[in-house]
Amino acid sequence: MEMRKENNMIGDTIVTKKLSSGMKCYIIPKNGYQEKMAVLSAKFGSNDIYYRKPTEEQKHDMPLGTAHFIEHKLFEQSWGDAFITFSNQCATANAFTDFQKTAYYFNCQKNFELNLKLLLSFIQHTHFTEESTEQEKKIIASEITMYQDDPSWIVFFKLLENMYHNHTVKYPIAGTVDTIQCVTKEILQKSYEAYYTPENFCLVCAGDIESDSILELAEKIMKPTNGHRAVTLFEKEPESIVKQYSETNMSLVNPIFQIGFKQKPQDEIKSLKQVYLMRIAMDILAGESSDFFEKAYQKQLLKETMDCEFFSGEGYAFTTFSGTGEFAQKTAELLLIEIDNIQKRGIPESIFERAKNKQVGRMIRGFNSIYAICMSQLELAMKNRDLFDGFHTLKSIKIEEVQRVFQKDFLKENMVISVVK
Repeated sequence: MEMRKENNMIGDTIVTKKLSSGMKCYIIPKNGYQEKMAVLSAKFGSNDIYYRKPTEEQKHDMPLGTAHFIEHKLFEQSWGDAFITFSNQCATANAFTDFQKTAYYFNCQKNFELNLKLLLSFIQHTHFTEESTEQEKKIIASEITMYQDDPSWIVFFKLLENMYHNHTVKYPIAGTVDTIQCVTKEILQKSYEAYYTPENFCLVCAGDIESDSILELAEKIMKPTNGHRAVTLFEKEPESIVKQYSETNMSLVNPIFQIGFKQKPQDEIKSLKQVYLMRIAMDILAGESSDFFEKAYQKQLLKETMDCEFFSGEGYAFTTFSGTGEFAQKTAELLLIEIDNIQKRGIPESIFERAKNKQVGRMIRGFNSIYAICMSQLELAMKNRDLFDGFHTLKSIKIEEVQRVFQKDFLKENMVISVVK
C-alpha cells in the first residue's frame, strides 16, 4: 500500500510503500534540486554474529567482520565492477557498515533511474570466489590496521569493552585481523542468503525525482525470494558495567578520552523518543551553553566543548562525551556533580526550550540537504518510522520527560571512562 504524507511546516512530501517483494521504500521529492541520491540498506550489521533461520532451531554464527566483508565484495559482480559502472554512468557510489546495517548508495545529477536500476540489481547477486576472498582479506587487514592506529577509534571501542559483558556491540565493526582470516566464500554466501532478503531491505531516494516511476522500477527489479530474514540471537546482557576505567598508551601529545553511560535500551515503539530525549538532555548537560562546560573551562579541564552522541539498537543504548586533555577523571567527576544538581534542582524551562528548539532547528535545516535527508530517513527506517514521525516526536517532548532522563539514565554506577594518551 502506498502512503503519501505532507508536512506544511517543512513543506515536503514523503511517499512510502512496501513492495510485493517485501522491500520498504521511502521517496522524498525535492523539486528544483540538482543532486539526486538513493541509498539501499540491508538490516545486517556488525552486531549480527549469532543467528538462526526462521524455519530452524539450529544456532549459526559467523566470524567478526563478516557484514563488513560482504560490503567490500558485493560491488564485484560476475560481469564486472559496479563501482566503475556507477562512475561511467556519471554517479558517485559508496557503502558503509555499522552496528545494525550495511548501506549502499550513489549520488548523481543525471541518469538517476539508470543508476537506481544498477543499485537494485547488483545487491541481489553475489560473485564470491575463493581467490577474490583471499585477496580481499589483505585489503581489509590493512584497513583494520589503520583503525588500530586511530586513537579516536581505540578510545571508542575500549569504552564499549568497559561497558558491555556480552553484547556484540563491543566488537570492532570490521572485525580483527585474526577473525577475518576465518572468512570463506561459503561463509559469505551463507551469511548473504541469511540477511540479504527483500523484506530486510530499505530503499530511500531523494531529489528532483518522480516517485511513481521509481516505485514502478523498484517493483519490477526487486524479486521476491523464498527465504526470510534470519533471526539474530543475543546473549543476555547484565545492566552492570564491566569496569569503570581503562587507559591505553599510544604516545599522544594531547590525550583524548570518552566518558560513557550505559543505559537501558527501549523497545521499538519507545526507542525513537529516546533518541531525541537523549540529544536534548546531553545538550542541557554538556553543551556549549551549559553550566558544566563553563565550570570545566574555568577550571581548565576543557578547552572546547565535548562531542556528545547517543547510540542505540537492539539490546544496547549508551551515551558518549568525548574530550581532549589530561583530566578525564576530574572532568567525569564534574559531570556527575552537574547531573546531581539537575536531579535536585530540575531543568529551568528556558534552558529546556533552548535545547529543544536547537534540535528542531537542526532537523529542519537537514531537510535542505539531500544527503542528510537520505541518511536521516535511513536511520528512522530502522525503527519503522519516517522523517515526519521523527519531527512530530521531537516536537511533542515535554520537560518532565527530559527530567526523568537525568533521574534514571545518567547513573554513576553505569559510568565508564576510556583514555588514550
